[in-house]
Amino acid sequence: MLKVRIRGLAIDQTNTPVVILETEKSDKGFGIWIGRFEAESLAIAVSGKEFPRPLTYDLLLNCLTSLGATIEKAIIHSIEDDVYHASLYLTKENGETITIDARPSDCLVLAVKSSFPIYVEEEVFEQSAIDLQKLGEDYPEHTTKKGNNEEFKQFIENIQVEDFKRYLRRKDDDSDEDKT
Repeated sequence: MLKVRIRGLAIDQTNTPVVILETEKSDKGFGIWIGRFEAESLAIAVSGKEFPRPLTYDLLLNCLTSLGATIEKAIIHSIEDDVYHASLYLTKENGETITIDARPSDCLVLAVKSSFPIYVEEEVFEQSAIDLQKLGEDYPEHTTKKGNNEEFKQFIENIQVEDFKRYLRRKDDDSDEDKT
């Protein structure tokens, strides 16, 4: 297994959010296309912004804490029909480990909020890996520079959630106009 971390969040040519993951010891990584809600939640988590009431992922973490469970890690373990599959590994108070089927996007948001590691099976990584230094101009500079997590965090901190929502709605409207 290889430990991965978030390198950046981008929007592809079809206006779909993509999380770029990289390994710690190479210039290779891979992208996971995620939903807009998950992208918004990930951006909020990376920014570290607090809300007066718990958001969905906060609610899940609060439930786990109340039940005496902690998330130890997540593993992206397979790809089926171009869809990534992951598992969350929880430890109960009595030391019992529970494995839960999960979407990688949910694992990433929870990992940012709870600071647990994300791993990818080597076979999955080899199937999906690209040279991140060859991404070119398709992605903003702050998402492609290796080791630039602080710059990415600053970028995310400056994103206003409402602006991000408006951007996504505008892209939906543009897409709808192209279909007519």
